[in-house]
Amino acid sequence: MTTDISNVTIVDAPQVFLAEDEMAGELLLHFYRELGWNGVDILDPCKVRTTREVCNRLYDIMYERYPNAVSVGMFMVNRGPGVDEYIPQGKVHLLDGWIMPAETDEIEGEM
Repeated sequence: MTTDISNVTIVDAPQVFLAEDEMAGELLLHFYRELGWNGVDILDPCKVRTTREVCNRLYDIMYERYPNAVSVGMFMVNRGPGVDEYIPQGKVHLLDGWIMPAETDEIEGEM
């Protein structure tokens, strides 16, 4: 993937964990929240890029909770951050537009 560096925020990869009562997929919610997502705005995981090491760590934690390699792998493909080889170890690149404000204004009378 080619990236315009002027539109990238580089941050440290957060260390996230699951509480004993949490489901495996909640790990990614913790990851994105630690990166700055508020849980309401629209998140585009395709615009969150990291290293294979960070992605594998997330996978391993989820796999420990839900030991189904195919299910966890497909979940990561669809919801997890992308991997780029040029990103320095332990870093995450947040591409411009990785979060977009949620539409909170409703037109009167519409739902």
